[in-house]
Amino acid sequence: MEAMLPHRDEDAVMTLYAHCYLAADLMMTNHKKLVTKLNKEGRPSQNRRVDLRIYASTWLGYLAVTAEGFKGLGMRKLLEFQRPHEFIELIEPANRVGTTIKKHDDALRKLRNSVFHIRKDSNEIRNFFYEKPGRLEWADELQSTFKDFFSAYRIVFDVYCVLNDRRDEASL
Repeated sequence: MEAMLPHRDEDAVMTLYAHCYLAADLMMTNHKKLVTKLNKEGRPSQNRRVDLRIYASTWLGYLAVTAEGFKGLGMRKLLEFQRPHEFIELIEPANRVGTTIKKHDDALRKLRNSVFHIRKDSNEIRNFFYEKPGRLEWADELQSTFKDFFSAYRIVFDVYCVLNDRRDEASL
């Protein structure tokens, strides 16, 4: 028997996309806009530096939550055994996300804990940026692989809904 596709509002992947990834994406976008603006203005004010830290830490915190949710769903098995056959094509993009997550997932988890919980110090945040160079570039890469995966998932979801008389769930 073929796996059933949950209703859009009950699909855990769509929930992860809407509640976690989109928050990360918004914060990343705001962070990059502010960086560009500050590069043009010169020395930033105290308020601008605070805004920059808020956008960066919130982006990375939500990126960590997205990664944790992705891993927690067991995405490869979910696509293979809990979604209709059409979703098999998403296994390769999901594998790319998983491979990218593994590069620095523990450091990102520690940063998330430090961002979203009361902390005694900022060591984990500093460690994320300074312990190993290139983590911010990695976070950009991870954001991009999530973007590609969720975009593909949403397309397959919408096409499936249209072809299976569930048009009201499609976002087309």
